[in-house]
Amino acid sequence: MALILSVVISLVAGVTFMYTTQYFWGKESNSNINTLNYTMNNLTNSFGTFSVLGTIVIVVVLAAIMMLMCSCRGF
Repeated sequence: MALILSVVISLVAGVTFMYTTQYFWGKESNSNINTLNYTMNNLTNSFGTFSVLGTIVIVVVLAAIMMLMCSCRGF
């Protein structure tokens, strides 16, 4: 469980970091990047940048806490 949570944390944090640093811009030829960029743009336009990024940070922190709890108890 802790391994799965650590992978999820890495993926979510990495995608969020690359989106905020505009790493995805200009790479719309890749369909996966295009879909991810389109989704993040729609979310930030609908709910605001601070709200979406704040929610992502909260989810990552909660997943990190759950990962530590799972690894300490041996599950």
